[in-house]
Amino acid sequence: MTASGRFARVLPQFCRAAAASLLVLAVCASAASAHNSSNGGFTIEDIAVRDNLIAAQETLLNVYRCQFGLDIEAVPGGCTAGYPTLGFSQPAEFYGIPTPEDIAVRDQLIAVQEALLNTYRCRFDFEIDTQITPGGCPSPVHSEPSPSMALNALVRPGDLEGDPPPGLITQSGVSVAVAGVNEGRFVVTTPCGSISTVSAGFPLQGVRVVLDPGHGGSYDVGAVGPNGLAERDLNLTLSYAVLSELSSRGISAASTRNGHYGSPLSVRAAFADALGAEALVSIHHNAPTSTIGAQPGTEVFVQSSSTQQARADSARLGGLLQEEITAALAGFDNISWSRAHDAGVLRVLLPDGRDAYGMIRRPATATALVEYGYLSNRSEAALFATDEYIRIAAKATANAIEVYLNTDRASTETVQRPRVFDPARAPTRCNEVELE
Repeated sequence: MTASGRFARVLPQFCRAAAASLLVLAVCASAASAHNSSNGGFTIEDIAVRDNLIAAQETLLNVYRCQFGLDIEAVPGGCTAGYPTLGFSQPAEFYGIPTPEDIAVRDQLIAVQEALLNTYRCRFDFEIDTQITPGGCPSPVHSEPSPSMALNALVRPGDLEGDPPPGLITQSGVSVAVAGVNEGRFVVTTPCGSISTVSAGFPLQGVRVVLDPGHGGSYDVGAVGPNGLAERDLNLTLSYAVLSELSSRGISAASTRNGHYGSPLSVRAAFADALGAEALVSIHHNAPTSTIGAQPGTEVFVQSSSTQQARADSARLGGLLQEEITAALAGFDNISWSRAHDAGVLRVLLPDGRDAYGMIRRPATATALVEYGYLSNRSEAALFATDEYIRIAAKATANAIEVYLNTDRASTETVQRPRVFDPARAPTRCNEVELE
């Protein structure tokens, strides 16, 4: 039995009660919003409706946290025997006269929690649908390729007249490099770096761009925002949107991962090189929070040709990404951005002079690693949880890539003085996933 099927059958009664209360409170909140939009005022009752909804959402989030061992720390308290130690969350107490800011703060939190609840609902195939967040569920993690990818027809080794393609999207939606054909099957490198075989796949040929959604899997979550948003999930969501943008412009692209599984940096880099891509863009969101400022703190890390100099093609790619992304993000209002003093197009070196980050050091492909902003910063984390951010950031990323591939436009110069830093090693544990 799958984990999703097993857990769907053992959800406790108080989880179902919480879901029911969410539905009731959602209707109340909608009615309250309609009332307030007509008279322009807010009451203690409006605050109470929202705070009860927040408490009910917190309860359900904490139930999921304990049931599934995914500790996003969205609400306080631990777990005892798989259940929340603190039981049901209680509404906050509010005193005074409600202001529009009070309502806005609560509505923003409600929206973030709605998104998290819908993610849990879809990921674990719950019998309960709170129906708070509209829309259906994305494709299962390993059931089919990303809907953002325009794929060629499924092929088997026997269909080929020449050499096998350099890469495949397997029938379960996993990106793999192809080493050859043996006994009527494709020989491939798995996401964990092992050698395996598959009977068929969607060929990746003529791929110009490889996207790398940073982190992934149970051992490499990346940063986690104050709203519970995990970097591995945010990076994947944004990469899907960038793939869709590139596809709409006729630019062939693939991704190092197409679901919630992990893969070592060496395998990701080798995948881009195997495909012969012209550019590799690694998608990340930063932590910990730096100094707060008025401008986005986007950082783009590029490759070195020597200790003294950046690699020209990587620097140009990174500069274009920096220009397009920071200009796009600056259009968002009322964001308290986190920004390091030397934010920009950067090189980061180990004490011995090599590039510090494995995803920069390993690929032969021209590569740039983008830290779009600081997920650890509450203001930015709330923005990153919105569809509008994904749309704007994806368009800016695709703009930069398109200019890099199809023009000779110059870009922002790199920061001349590199950082010297020895980062922690990336997680090496990796769970193999089904390839077909």
